[in-house]
Amino acid sequence: MRFPLNSCRKARRCRRRNRGRRCRTKASGEMLNHLRALIHERIVQPITASNAPVAQLSWGVAVGTFVGLTPTMGVQMYLAAVIWGVSRYVLQFPFNLAVAVAMVWITNPITVVPLYYVFLVTGSLLLQHGEALSYTHFAESFEHVAAMENAWESIIEGTRFLFVDLGWPMVMGGLAYAIPGAILGYFLTSRLVTRHRRQKAAATNMSYERWQAINEVMY
Repeated sequence: MRFPLNSCRKARRCRRRNRGRRCRTKASGEMLNHLRALIHERIVQPITASNAPVAQLSWGVAVGTFVGLTPTMGVQMYLAAVIWGVSRYVLQFPFNLAVAVAMVWITNPITVVPLYYVFLVTGSLLLQHGEALSYTHFAESFEHVAAMENAWESIIEGTRFLFVDLGWPMVMGGLAYAIPGAILGYFLTSRLVTRHRRQKAAATNMSYERWQAINEVMY
């Protein structure tokens, strides 16, 4: 029995579309798994493994979240370290540097382009600058910067692109998320870490205060 030629072509097109969908679904799943692993390794573990006081951890998360949600990728870890140095040695107000550095990984090679584009669109809306760049144009420009071989040239060109070419919409859009993100990060960390440590204290038949005295280490 012979099938009409058009039916065969349609069947082949359907199979190709289905294969494409499966490939895209698989790629998306792999990317999500990689992102989860990255978040757990870079962000969750430094917090749960630390014995720093809850307040120092919470401030570390707040500072790291703030820096991580500003368009400063490439210098974020250095920026967190500078803030820590000023806070510790000038203001005499230490926070956990390791956790702050970990939190800047909110922006990472997987999330940076969509996050920064959200900043740009948000800033354009807040400042009423009209329509922002298309996502495709933005992603291509960012990929061009990231592809530079010299790291410092890439940082300088990226800074020029974000702060000069895109300007205030990018800055204001980042701050629109960085400030509430830092506040939310502080209170969530304080609540969750305290609960986690109370559970650890209960598991060892200790009062929470006793567990703190034995295990928490000031930095």
